[in-house]
Amino acid sequence: MATRAYEQVARAEATERTRRAVLDAALSLFEQEHYDLPLDLVAERAGVSTRTLLRHFGSKDGMLEAAMAEGETRVARSRAAPPGDAATAVRRLVDHYEQMGDGVLRRLAEAERLPILRRVIENGTRMHLELVEEAFAPDLDGLGTRERKRRAALLASVTDVYVWALLRRRHGLSRKETEAAIRGLVDHARGESR
Repeated sequence: MATRAYEQVARAEATERTRRAVLDAALSLFEQEHYDLPLDLVAERAGVSTRTLLRHFGSKDGMLEAAMAEGETRVARSRAAPPGDAATAVRRLVDHYEQMGDGVLRRLAEAERLPILRRVIENGTRMHLELVEEAFAPDLDGLGTRERKRRAALLASVTDVYVWALLRRRHGLSRKETEAAIRGLVDHARGESR
């Protein structure tokens, strides 16, 4: 009986390793702007057969859905900040933009042409607003619905990737200067709510 339980655990662990390898490969290729994500390329990168990939995810769409969900989870985890901790929220957003901002800007530019990118952008927009509402909850609590929405939109705007891009890429500010500038914009927006 113990041998059978061990075999089941080992099989489950192997299944999870394979699943992780496929998701890592898909996300890596997506970051390298392989938006179509051919199954054979993902399978090759993951070190599995296309048949194994399909057995795990059912279809290319199933793999894409799982990869997008995994990507969202990773992004949310990397950007999470305690409610009311504006400094941490801004620092983690700038860290995220430093790592992925240029790729995000390229995807934004291509989003109208490719449905998969449109979905990624829509999900990213939703996630950014959720992050703002969580990180700046103390500044939003107690406001009426309309004012809360306006204030959240203001905070989402001053922490948007386009603001980072203007400061870093167009105006040549350093990473540290960019973080300080965004923090100043956030503090101003938060000051309105006090």
